[in-house]
Amino acid sequence: MKRFVILITVMALLFSTCITEAFAATSESGITTSKKVMIYLKPDISIELNGVLQVFRNAGGQTVYPIIYNGTAYLPIRAVSAIMKEPVEWDSGSKTVYIGKTLTYPVKATAPIPTTAAVEATESDISVMAEQQPSIVTGYLKSDVLVMYDFDIQTFKDANGIVVYPINYNGSTYLPIRAMSSLMDEPITWDGTAKKISVGDGEEEETVAEEPEEESAAEENSAVEKLKELYESEEALYYEASAKITSMKDASAEEIQTIAASTSDNYQKAQSLTLDVKGIDQTDFTESQQAAYDKLLAFAESNEYYILVLENIAYLAASDSDYSMLADTFLYFALDAQTKMEAAKNLIIEDEPVYN
Repeated sequence: MKRFVILITVMALLFSTCITEAFAATSESGITTSKKVMIYLKPDISIELNGVLQVFRNAGGQTVYPIIYNGTAYLPIRAVSAIMKEPVEWDSGSKTVYIGKTLTYPVKATAPIPTTAAVEATESDISVMAEQQPSIVTGYLKSDVLVMYDFDIQTFKDANGIVVYPINYNGSTYLPIRAMSSLMDEPITWDGTAKKISVGDGEEEETVAEEPEEESAAEENSAVEKLKELYESEEALYYEASAKITSMKDASAEEIQTIAASTSDNYQKAQSLTLDVKGIDQTDFTESQQAAYDKLLAFAESNEYYILVLENIAYLAASDSDYSMLADTFLYFALDAQTKMEAAKNLIIEDEPVYN
């Protein structure tokens, strides 16, 4: 709730501020291969590999953190390489990332691996990470970058089946963590309460039950996990879009253009998530699962409207137009989405929100 009060305060200042910079022109071809986007730098997300907490460093030895774009988590390619224990090579001429077999080392057994890019976190590392705060930063969505694994072209998709592309941030290429998981053929799980991504088997719980009860429990658990997964995606999108729009107050004209385009991506994601919620088979839902589903759907629909309002505000600001007429609409949907988020959370997530 404290974060929401801050959001309302910043938006109040935003509506009272006249942004005079103009919207920058788009490319003549209309084809975007390197799109400037606002991304969420998330040092508060921890990543475990087979139960071991990891810390990531760039070529200069500085610690780097996961980023979030449109609800998808990314890691630097060097970290991906180190976790996979596979060579990595960048060919600037063809704009291709090679993982495994590379142009320089087609026999990958002889290739060096940047093992220092991902190492077990020490107590000192954990202490430093705890002091870092999430922030909105600028990166580039690189649809023109090709990724190959053992000379096979890779296409990556998010949990909803939408194609996602590499991102360049601060001079490093980032890949979706889900892509790393699929290339490694290892499971990946998200713990929203602990803000932790686990790659690999980790610890497994043993259950002893007769076969029919196991099947029933598995089906019920699957339904609960699906609702939880969609709730977490909706909540992450709410805060991601809100963080972008609140950063508009002190943004330059170019940054406002980027925020507007990025918020459009958020709105498309919101539409997709609403369809995913509506597509859930409720036939065998228990009464409590149905109640949780109804709250989730209400939140998803409200969140979609809320992000649509944010998109309109961003584009009006980017075109140097007055957006004060949307102040009441913003406040209504911001409060409505927040209320419905809390109602869904109470039935689906019993702890703190995914992103604080």
